[in-house]
Order: sequence, then structure tokens, then C-alpha cells
Amino acid sequence: MTKDKDLTKGRPFNLIFSFAASMMLGNVFQQLYTVVDSIIIGKKIGPMGLAAIGGTDWLIFLVNGFLIGLIQGFSVLLGNKYGEKNEKAFKHYYKKARLICIVIAIAFVIVLTAGSGVLLSVIGTKDEVFDNAKTYVDIIFMGIPFLVFYQFFAATLRSCGNSRIPLAAMTVSSLCNIVFDYVFICVIKLGIAGAALGTVMSECVVMIICGYHLHKNHTVTFGEQKEAEKEEVFEEGGTYKKLLTVGLPMALQSVITAVGGLIVISNVNRYDIDFLTGYTIAGKIYALLEIAASSYGMAVVAYVSQNYGAKKFTRIRQGVRVSLLLGVATALVCSFIMIFFGEKSMHLFVDAENISQRVFEYGKEYLLILGLFYPLLYILYIVRASLQGIGNTLIPMISSMGQLVMRVSCAIVLTKVIGCSGIYYGEIGAWMMADIILIATYIHEIRRSN
Repeated sequence: MTKDKDLTKGRPFNLIFSFAASMMLGNVFQQLYTVVDSIIIGKKIGPMGLAAIGGTDWLIFLVNGFLIGLIQGFSVLLGNKYGEKNEKAFKHYYKKARLICIVIAIAFVIVLTAGSGVLLSVIGTKDEVFDNAKTYVDIIFMGIPFLVFYQFFAATLRSCGNSRIPLAAMTVSSLCNIVFDYVFICVIKLGIAGAALGTVMSECVVMIICGYHLHKNHTVTFGEQKEAEKEEVFEEGGTYKKLLTVGLPMALQSVITAVGGLIVISNVNRYDIDFLTGYTIAGKIYALLEIAASSYGMAVVAYVSQNYGAKKFTRIRQGVRVSLLLGVATALVCSFIMIFFGEKSMHLFVDAENISQRVFEYGKEYLLILGLFYPLLYILYIVRASLQGIGNTLIPMISSMGQLVMRVSCAIVLTKVIGCSGIYYGEIGAWMMADIILIATYIHEIRRSN
């Protein structure tokens, strides 16, 4: 892989910023098609279409989060072996992780397509949008193999410090998705099904690009290797155990977060359609501004995992400090946008004359509250990623439990006191709780490594 990057050498700022910038640009394109998808649905299908998709967001996040978390866990071990310059171990873990991905992808398609109706009923999907929501999730679930292997190939490339190929693939995929959406929804008029097909086909495109590059350049150059590394013997059961020991907590972390979201959305569904639509539109804007946070997180995981494998602990501390400064500065810019331009941004998704003003009022309040505390979210992503990079995936999972408690408590209890705004404050409480747990653990780990 000619564009792999050794993150154990060079200035941490330059490495992390350039890596994160590449991921950010790729994620911008990914979110771009999500935004365009929502705009087309809002304009061509209407608020009911947006409500149908909004009601499934957390269910899809539950599934995707589990799969992506599991694969990111695999990439931590791959990054460690890359940092150790242990080519034999890297290739061994890659092959075993790939086999796990095949089994998981098949199992998830079978189970989820069979049970989608039940899952939608459990989260209280409204009757008026139920059919559209089921059509949407069924198609998304059928495309899970594309998602799994796109994420696996991209994560493997990132574990070697290669963020350029995933960026290029995501850019092409996002542009294709916009075209797919327009053709399927506006030309062929497939409605909600067209939006889902566009997403699945774009995942197929990015999977092909990343997979082609990875396997075309299958010889990874690690330089000189020690004889002990060349003679290393692997036990089949031990390999799977190591992969799952790191991967499952990261997967469960996403599941726990999603469960909290599903409980929240079930409470959101108790309110009128105006609230659900406003919440959905504001959530799209929130997700767009969250891109940089997840990009910093991916960069930190790659950076820390390689340096941890190379036993360069001082570089780890330097890199995390730099990431926190970059993250907080970026979050403040996002806060400014949410607070002062949140409502104006919502007008991109729907025609104001065709929708209640209350939709904009709900969304504006949501974005205002989140914007005031947004740096907390960026700190969460970066500190959590630093722990995951050194192989500590248990504490991030526990922090997700704290987030679950806060989201659910606010959705069930606080809403009875201050109304639907309690749901918004649940997000803030979740960020605070997670930050407390993660920061305390990170400080302990750093002191222990001295």
C-alpha cells in the first residue's frame, strides 16, 4: 500500500491534523449525501417522509454502530501490529477478522429483515409513517454486507495510516449517492425506497474502491522484522478471542448508546408530528457538525494504536493534547453555527410555506441547547479514542452506560417537569457523564505509563 503512513514518526500536530482533515473531508461528503437525501425527501415526499426516516435513525444507528464498533476494534489490533512492524501478525489478524465479518454480515441480514416490523413496533413508530419506515429499514438491512466490508477495508487502510483511499472512495460514493437519490426519487419516483436504495448502492461503490485498493496492494512493507516475529505461532482460538475482546466492547458501546437513543425516540414519538419533524431536521444539522468530532476520533485511534504498539508513550500524550486543542477550537466554531444559523439551515430541508412554524421553533431550541455545550462532545470523542487506541475498550463501554442513564432519565423524568426540552438536555447530560468517566480513566492510564 504505497500511501501508508507511519504515525510513530514526525510532529504529532501535523500527523493528526492531516489525518483528521482527510477523514473530515470524506465524512463531509458522506454527510452531504445524507443532507441532500433529506432535502430531496423533504421537498419531494414531504414532512411525512422525513418523519418516517427520522423515526428509524436510532434503530439503524443501533445496527450500524454495533458493526462499525466491532470493526474499529479489529483495526486497533491491526494498528498495534503495524506499529510493531510485525507483518506476519498483521496479515494473520486481518484474515481472521475478515472471516468474522463474513459470518456477522450474513447473520445480520437474515435476522434483521425478518424482524424489522417487530423492531419498529417496539420503538413506537407512528402508524401514519410505519409502512414507509419499514420499507426504508428493510432495504438498508439488505445492504449490510456492503456496509460491513466497506468499513472493514477502510478501517484496515486507516490502521496503516492510509486515510487517502477511504477519502477518495467516500467522495466518489457520496457523489454517486446524490445522483442515485435524484434518479430514484425524482425521476423513477420510488419514494422512500429510492432513498434507501441510493444509500445501499453508494456503500457498494465505496466497498469496491477500498477493497480493490487493499487487495491490489496486498503486500504491506513493514521494513526489518525480528526473527522472533517471523517465527511467531498463532492459536486459532486465541486469535478470535483477542479480536472479539477488543471489538465487542466497542460494538456494545455503540449498542448501549443506541438503546438510549431508541428509548428517547420512543418518547419523541409521543409528541406531535411537528416535534418529530423539527427534531429530525435539527438532528441532521447536528450530525453534519459532528463530522469533525468523529474524524478526530478516528485519527486519534490510528495515531495512538500505532504509537502504543511502538511503545512511544510520550508521543501518545503529546498527540492527545494536540487533538484536544484542535477539537475544542473546532467545536466552538460549530457552536457558533448552531446558535446563530441553526434555524436558517433548517429551511434547506423543507418549504416554509408548506410546514408549521412550530417545526422550526422546536428545531431552533434543540440546536441552541446543543450549541451551548458542544465542546463537551468533541472532548468525549477524542479522549474515548485515546483509550480505545491503547486497547482499553471496557471503560468507553462503561461511559456509554452512563450516557444511557442520563438520556433515559431526562427523556422519562425531566420531560415531565419542563416538557419536550428535557429530551434535549438528555444529550448534554450524556456528554457530561461520559466525559467525567473517560477523563478520569485517561489520567489514570497516563500516570501509570510514566
